[in-house]
Amino acid sequence: MRSGKYKYKNKLNMKKTIIDLFESSVRRYPDNPFLWEKTTNAFEPTTYKEVQQQVYTAGAGLIALGVKKGDNMALLSEGRNAWIIGELAMFYAGATNVPLSIKLEEANDLLFRLVHADVKYILVSGNQLKKIRSIMDKLPLVEKVIVIDELPEHKEKENIMVPKYSGWV
Repeated sequence: MRSGKYKYKNKLNMKKTIIDLFESSVRRYPDNPFLWEKTTNAFEPTTYKEVQQQVYTAGAGLIALGVKKGDNMALLSEGRNAWIIGELAMFYAGATNVPLSIKLEEANDLLFRLVHADVKYILVSGNQLKKIRSIMDKLPLVEKVIVIDELPEHKEKENIMVPKYSGWV
């Protein structure tokens, strides 16, 4: 057994942010697949560089919608590429992500978390939108609900953002 202090050298600079690590990966592996998503019958890859462009576009979209550095922004979506792109876009816009489980009940846990986190914006999948709509009247601080799926209709405080295929608008 060794005596003395065990010295571990961490190769990662712990001062790096998720954005720093993502940008570093894009530089190192621009054409490598980063995300995979099932389309009709097969999984389709999206490269690091393609994801970066989608994140830049989505982040700019969030800023255009009024998201500012330090704003609390909730993310309620199933695990999918748009979830990852949305979260990275929040970081680029300077927002703080308030991640939410799709298993939360709207009347109890979901409402509690959104109110107590002072959430101003909600990024939500079309499948989870019904939960948000059912409690919107109890969320006075929420300025916008941003839906990451195409919807046939939307309501006043909702803005539609569409991932990958047509870019985020």
